Amino acid sequence: MGLFIKIRYKNALPVISVSGQIDISNCVEVYDAVLAKVRSGDVNIILDLKRLSFIDSSCLGMLLRSHDKVKGQSGKLMIVVNPFIERVLSVTGLTHHFNLYIDENEAMESMQTVKQKSA
Repeated sequence: MGLFIKIRYKNALPVISVSGQIDISNCVEVYDAVLAKVRSGDVNIILDLKRLSFIDSSCLGMLLRSHDKVKGQSGKLMIVVNPFIERVLSVTGLTHHFNLYIDENEAMESMQTVKQKSA
């Protein structure tokens, strides 16, 4: 199974949905998708990894770089995870670096709360 990336907008917020398997041979594609959104001015992004069936350690660095890139633009990267991805992040001690959510709606609600507090 390969990697599939779909980019769409929901409530004016970009959602990058990733499905399949992600490893050293293709994780740059996900980073490039995040980077393209940041360069176009979208600094609050939902990265939906719920449909990933595999992620290797090289991709954890990509997630950290993506997070840093968004944060460097005063944005927020909200990552939707499944139990497998959450476990990988937990075992590697990386959960505290990310804003993790169980679904898109939870991530959207979190973003709305952030916007309301800053208004």
